[in-house]
Amino acid sequence: MTTARNLPSAVRDSLTKLAESGDRTPPTVFVGREDEFALLDAAMRGTRDGDLGRTVVIQGVPGAGKTALLHEHALRVVTDADETGPAIIPVPLRHSDLNAPPGTIVEEIDRQFREFEPTSEVRKRGGSKNQLIGGAAFVGKTLFATLTRRDFKDFRPSARALHSLPIAIDDHMAFRFDRRNAAILLLVDEAQNLEDTRHVRAHLDAIHGGVHGRTSVMLACFGLARTTERLRELGLSRLATGHVRTIGQLSDDEARHTCTATLEEVFVDHPFDDIRRTRWIGHAVDAILDESANFPHHLANGCRALAGVVLEEGIADEAPVVRVREQCARHRREYYDLRLQPWSDHTIALAHAFGDGDDGWKPVDRIMRAVMAADNMGLPVDERTAATTLKEICANGFLEMNVGECRSALPSLTSHFAAIRQGLKSNNVAARKVRSALIRDQADRHESMREEQ
Repeated sequence: MTTARNLPSAVRDSLTKLAESGDRTPPTVFVGREDEFALLDAAMRGTRDGDLGRTVVIQGVPGAGKTALLHEHALRVVTDADETGPAIIPVPLRHSDLNAPPGTIVEEIDRQFREFEPTSEVRKRGGSKNQLIGGAAFVGKTLFATLTRRDFKDFRPSARALHSLPIAIDDHMAFRFDRRNAAILLLVDEAQNLEDTRHVRAHLDAIHGGVHGRTSVMLACFGLARTTERLRELGLSRLATGHVRTIGQLSDDEARHTCTATLEEVFVDHPFDDIRRTRWIGHAVDAILDESANFPHHLANGCRALAGVVLEEGIADEAPVVRVREQCARHRREYYDLRLQPWSDHTIALAHAFGDGDDGWKPVDRIMRAVMAADNMGLPVDERTAATTLKEICANGFLEMNVGECRSALPSLTSHFAAIRQGLKSNNVAARKVRSALIRDQADRHESMREEQ
């Protein structure tokens, strides 16, 4: 056994970095999502070659790995660039950045360019977006060799640039690089939160409609399942269905490969023999997979949990399967508790409506009745509040609704609700009221079915 104190320093550093990584830290190892990469790559090639309407949407439930996909794609753009052709420069933006005049957005892009570290490693992970842009220094070396050191206050955009973001970007490329032979890839995270303002509408229309200069501009939006609907509300009625991908769970092979590759990289400097390393990591991965439902966020939390356990206990002959399972379950509870916090008053009602272990569709009116029966203080809820609650939870990607029916959109959410329900004492006022309401609802349904027969 290797005690926690005697872990090799390189292993300890890797474990610490993994254990302390946050929800939005890009993963050390990225596996899968090849269809999404192919879509983004095809759109980039089309944009660079002069095609119009190159707006791509990657959407999915919370925790499906959209932000990780954004960072990984930007890194691949950097490392796989063909230096003989036009450079492609990835620029991550916040959704709020688009609610600004063209000059303000260009100033943010310029700040990122000026802060890049030309000596940074291309595939450096876990850093800020400026480090990500720093890797772009390796995209077409001649491009960044011509990076000018002018003061941004001397930037004088053309009259058209004052009203058009693509033209402003084109003018900025000439100002900052003395050339325009490049394509800008704007990566917008949490795009479901784009505001309905004249700035946002104008920028989306100009990029999607092809109002460009010599610098091609492409937009890739990452967000929750309603992102496509939101973009169409903002004027992108021509958004092609083929340019939209919805992501969720990984396949069994992708999930296993993700965990295995992550842990192998962490323990590569530990003096395991190959057979023992493979067996030890394999047992740890089995424990993580059993608790994750192949969901990217749960997989990442499982790897973090293992790192934390090893830092506390060291490395024994057998992987700490029991502790890992316990930590995975704890992380999963914290994950759902945090994300459902805005609707915490209705947790008991939702737990009774969904927590029966069945992931199938539930009647919406049954869920509404449960929410209306009581909040967590035992107080009744009016129908409008119940309807708003259900609509908000669906809009945030936790539930799916389809013609009067509703179901969980996230892996293990139903089991989370089941655990809440099992943990409630029988004398809990809110739980008792919700149970009574659901019993009445079921009795009413049986009566209706008998009358129909």
